[in-house]
Amino acid sequence: MKVGFIGLGTMGLPMTKNLIKNGFEVFVVSRSRQPIEEAVGLGAIEAKDPADLASKADVVLTCLPMPDTVEEVYLGERGILAGAREGMVLADHSTVSPGLNRKLYYLTKEMGVGFLDAPISGGPMGAHAGTLTIMCGGDKEIFDKAVPVFEAMGKNIFHVGSVGSGSVVKLMNNMLVGIHTAALSEAFVLGVKAGINPEIMRQIVKVSTGHSFMIDRVIDLIQDRDFNQRFSIQLLHKDMKIATQLGEQLEVPLELGNLSEKIIGEAMEWGYGGLDVAAIIRPLEEKAGVEVKRIP
Repeated sequence: MKVGFIGLGTMGLPMTKNLIKNGFEVFVVSRSRQPIEEAVGLGAIEAKDPADLASKADVVLTCLPMPDTVEEVYLGERGILAGAREGMVLADHSTVSPGLNRKLYYLTKEMGVGFLDAPISGGPMGAHAGTLTIMCGGDKEIFDKAVPVFEAMGKNIFHVGSVGSGSVVKLMNNMLVGIHTAALSEAFVLGVKAGINPEIMRQIVKVSTGHSFMIDRVIDLIQDRDFNQRFSIQLLHKDMKIATQLGEQLEVPLELGNLSEKIIGEAMEWGYGGLDVAAIIRPLEEKAGVEVKRIP
């Protein structure tokens, strides 16, 4: 199969590299030149635009930051659908609403084109290692056609159910990311304010019932004051907002989700939006007058 990939960002570029490594002929489109040149240097072929890419590929993958970008790439004048062909498969790895997934699904179905929502989890490390979790919503026969491509990039590949269901699980996951990060920020700031070494706290919590994956993900970065972007606060806030909007639509009270969205939004207001999610702790540190930093 010939594969097209649109969006060579922090996740998309290493995913593309793994497709090339696994022997796929890969066509690429992205806004930035540097990742395009890197991918082409490894054997990818640059397409003129999404429509041109779709006309050349059997499977088209997209990994884009914002919902409006997804709509433009799929539905724009020179978007994917302008070059799509009957029988091909489209899969969107972006984190967007189930409603947008369904919109694209029904538009593509009319053309005889398969569509999957296929959000991913595992971060840049998983993207580089080819061990991503890929959670897919859509028709099972379309999923089965895409599995060989997904296996080049991921280790845990799930068909969740009908279109949009993969996005629901991804939004649930990222809502937990936001809640857990907000909670651990409060816990560690409280402990440091009370005079406890944060590394001792980390070691104890790791073998106790309060531990979470997000503590492993961020606490060393926080202690080392390394807030360089891996997964930005801005993107997490976008995901939290979509999740809480889904809660409103389904009439599910999300009190912790809404509160965590507010806390993450405050980090945005304080100017930390472009930093890694580890920096969610920064406004609380400033309010408390302490830093959760490593003690030599």
